[in-house]
Formats: sequence, C-alpha cells, structure tokens
Amino acid sequence: VTDFLKESHEVSGNNSFKDVVSQVKEIMNKISENMDMKSDFENHETGDDKDVVTNGEHGINNVELAFDKTGADEKTGMDGTEDEEILEIDDDEEIEKDDEVDEVDDDLEEIEVENDENLEEIEIDEDDELEDVEIDDNDELPEKEKDQDEDIETIELDDDEEIEELDEDELEAIEKFRKEKELAENFDKFIGENEKKYNNYVMVPAGTYTVGSKRNFKDTLQLQQIDMPEIYCAQYPVTNSLFEVFVEQTGYITLAEKKGSGTVFNGRFKKEEKHSVWKRTSGSTIVQGACWYQPHGPGSTIHGKKYHPVVQISIDDAWAFASWIGRRLPTEAEWEACARTDMGLKYPWGNEWKDGCCNTEKSSFADTTPVDRYDNYSNGFNIADLLGNVLEWTSDTESPHFDASKKLILNIAKGGGWAVKDNITIGARSLFKPGFTSNLTGFRCVSEKLL
Repeated sequence: VTDFLKESHEVSGNNSFKDVVSQVKEIMNKISENMDMKSDFENHETGDDKDVVTNGEHGINNVELAFDKTGADEKTGMDGTEDEEILEIDDDEEIEKDDEVDEVDDDLEEIEVENDENLEEIEIDEDDELEDVEIDDNDELPEKEKDQDEDIETIELDDDEEIEELDEDELEAIEKFRKEKELAENFDKFIGENEKKYNNYVMVPAGTYTVGSKRNFKDTLQLQQIDMPEIYCAQYPVTNSLFEVFVEQTGYITLAEKKGSGTVFNGRFKKEEKHSVWKRTSGSTIVQGACWYQPHGPGSTIHGKKYHPVVQISIDDAWAFASWIGRRLPTEAEWEACARTDMGLKYPWGNEWKDGCCNTEKSSFADTTPVDRYDNYSNGFNIADLLGNVLEWTSDTESPHFDASKKLILNIAKGGGWAVKDNITIGARSLFKPGFTSNLTGFRCVSEKLL
C-alpha cells in the first residue's frame, strides 16, 4: 500500500494523492469493520466477547503508538495529516495480513467444499452400486423362481404321464409291494440277531423248471415244465422262535389251541437214552392239548427246540403268519421248482439217494431236528431241509380221486416229514383235509420281491 501511495504521489501531485488516500481510507475502513464483525462473531461462538474487544483495542493502540514513535516518513515528506493517514493505512496494513488468514479460511472452505463434493460423489457411487446390486438380485430371483417353477411343472407332468400309463392292476401291485415290504421290515425288527439267520430268503432266478412226476397223477404233480418268474424262497422252514414272535406280537391263537387237540404221529423206530424202541407199525392218534408249544400233547415242550421247525400248524395258521410278515405260501409247482433247481433233480443234493442227508424214520430221532442240521446237503440255491423233518404246506389244493363231485378239497403238503421211509423224492405229496394239524406239519414262505 505504501509503495502504491508513493507512486501515486509522485505522478499525480498532492490533490490527486489526497483523493486516492481518501478512497483507500474508505476501503480500509470497510475492511476493518468487516474484520471487527467477523472477530465478534467468532468470539461470540467461543464465549470470550470481552477479551476479544479489549485485545482488539490494544492491538490498534499498539499500531498507533508504533507510528507515533517513528514519526513522518522522511522520503515522502508527508505532513502530520498525511502521517496520520499513513498510520491508519499501516494499521490497515496489519489487517491486510489478517486477510491472509481469511484466504487460508477461504482455502479451507474450498477444501471442505471439495471434500463435501467428494463425499457426495462417493455416496452417489455407493448408492448407485447398491441400486445396481439390488436390481441384479431382483433380476436373478425371478429367473430362479421361474426356473424352479418350470422344473416343478415338468416333474408334475412326468408323474401324471406315468400314472396315466399305469393301469389299475399295476397300481395295486405297487401298493401291495409297499405294504409287504413294510410288514417284512417290521418283523425283522422284532427278531433277535440269532433268529435272523433263520429268516433269510434266497433268490430263485426266473426260468424254465421241470416239476411233477410220471407216477400216478393223484399222488404227484403231473410231469411238466413251467416258466417261473424270479421268486424269493425262505432258506429254512419257519422255526419255533420265529412263530413265537408272531404270537407274542399279535396274540394269535392257532387252530389246534382253539379246538383243543392235534394229531400226534408215532414213528416205528425211536432211539431213547439207554436203548432203542422198534415198533412194527406206526400210526397216529388225536391227542387233547397238543398244539404248537406242546407238539406231542401235555408234558411235551419246545424248550431247547428254538430252531426246530414249528409244527401243529394248520393251513390257515400258516397263511396268517405269512401275511403278517408280508409274504405268502408257495404253490406246489413253485415249491418243487425251488427244490429241484433248474437241473430238475429228484433230491436236493442230486439224482441218487444218500443216507444221512435228511431227517427220516431211519434217522431214529422220531421227532424234528434243527432246520440247519443238514446244511451240507442244501440244494444249488442254498435252500435247506427240503426233504424229511417236517411236511410243508403249499397254497394248492387237490380233490381225491374217489371224489367225482370234486366237492372235497384237500390241502397239499410237500417234503415228507421225519416219519417217512427213505427214498422220499421232491415230487412226492401228501393230502390233508382243511383244519388238519399234526406234529409233522409246518411250512415255509416265499415272496415275489426281495423284502
């Protein structure tokens, strides 16, 4: 400012200089007033109004005192008035330094503005990204839902088409299989680990099988070949332990228990503890109280015979057990096919009789034996105890040859039992009236599917 005043004074003279000084004074006064207002405002915010006013007055006085000490500027040759003006200008000169602070404040304001702008830009970018992500998610979700709906619709259509293709018989067969499998699985849960061996079923493959015999048609099944589908046959006859589970779980009462008696056969040869008993004739009697748990009548027991075949069982009793475990009785042809295998054998072990391969009268036990006693003589399908030991019910019936009216229906049993003579073949059959029970009759089960 001083340099500006000097140059103006040298060029324009005193009059013009005074005009310039007056203008400068007006400008500086306005600046000073603005600075005072700003200082008051800032100190009002801090709560130090009194100190600020005092300091401001001291600051101005100090400037005036400094100019009083220096006197007039020798170079300019200014008078007192001019010195006074210079002093006021110098005073404003100090204020001008404060303007640098204002400039710094302005810079800070600019920085703050720039930061705000950056923040706004960042916030906008983040919002944009968020909006983009939300839009993408929303775009994807409908597509996924659409795809899932399409898949569901496709599955429903396939199911409907499959149901339309199945006829009523097939649907009934499917439902029947489901029920049978559930029953078989439930029975398997009730029996112990040792008993599971005796509840085993083996697969007999589909094929052509030779069954029957050339002997009298009434004594045997007629010789023929049959086409049999795959079947699952019990490896052993039903044992006392398995039948006991059935009775305990269902409370079933056998026919022999209901009528209070059963037929008891006596063998001609019986081996006792100290000697053997041989009778010329064998026969049977009806014994009161004979039933599955006392097969020879009162005083007899199945204690120690857990794995012997259950006896004193009627055809209806056999069906009740088989149905409860989800299975059935075999037909006579099925029983023979499972026993003969696809080789059409006369005996489970071959076409020649061998002593000691099964429990017959000659074995001298005169009673049943464990069903796995003759495992070494099982057939090619690993089915055991097919001959001797116990007669096994089939689902087939036959009318006797003397009944021309065909009114008398007899149930067919296979396998001979422990009281038969040697040389009993797979083709042999026994015929009994409905409701017949004895200490020779038991059964085994089959199923079309693996349960």
